Amino acid sequence: MRDDAVRMLSGPNQRGWLARNTRYEPETDRLLVWNIITWRWCLATTENILELCPLSVRGFGDPGDIWKDVRAKANSQLYDPQQRGDAPVHNQEKRREWLRESRRRKCLPERIEIFNVIQGRWMAVTHENLAEHYARGYWEPIGLRKAWEEIEAGAVADPEAELTLQEHAEFLAEHLFGTRCKSPETPDERISVIVEEFDHAREEQEQAPPPPPPLPTFEERLYARMPEVLEIWAASQTGHITSRLVVEDLLHYRWPISTIHQRALGRAMRQAGWTLQRTAKKRFWVKND
Repeated sequence: MRDDAVRMLSGPNQRGWLARNTRYEPETDRLLVWNIITWRWCLATTENILELCPLSVRGFGDPGDIWKDVRAKANSQLYDPQQRGDAPVHNQEKRREWLRESRRRKCLPERIEIFNVIQGRWMAVTHENLAEHYARGYWEPIGLRKAWEEIEAGAVADPEAELTLQEHAEFLAEHLFGTRCKSPETPDERISVIVEEFDHAREEQEQAPPPPPPLPTFEERLYARMPEVLEIWAASQTGHITSRLVVEDLLHYRWPISTIHQRALGRAMRQAGWTLQRTAKKRFWVKND
């Protein structure tokens, strides 16, 4: 657990912090300080400067003098509400380390205290005021509800239970792509729509005619018609029986055929008792005597 000592930033680190986390407009004498706990630009005055500028940066002193000193050293860059100051997001290991050092349970009265990094002291917290004292970079990935459960238990929650899929989507949509469109309040309606669409698609599928059976391959046609169908078919032919005629008229297959199919056709014709002959113009099959 941390001690109560406050470690002040060195000069260069102090100036670096002020450059990142302050904006001063001389025309309006308006000083803005980035609240590193709540991640908001806040108008700083002598009344609230101690609640905005960390003790490690401003040091001890009168609020009026501190306000003037911070104003004199503040960044004079124009205020841009879209630009953030320091806003690191810490992982599970960093939360575990923070719980060891910056959270404690007291008694008489019983309470939970965490160390406020701006005011530099221990503060009693409840679920209601947790966001005012617990840096957003620690609870942002898991949400305030789970963050409070971890602080109550004094230990990091089971990582499998940290974020649901919906919570992941909300976190990414909020911080990467802007505000996420809210889901319908009645999830049952969305479920019924999905079911109705599924049932409708199933009805259409049941009403649709069954797909036609696949056409037989060349080999299937060949072996189904050799040699018996070949003999009957050949008896009805009056001209030369060419390989193309056999393929297109007997086998009902497209011409030309591949070399592999040509070899299969020749082998089947010879086994059926046919011989290939040729003239100067064509080649054809002749039945052996």
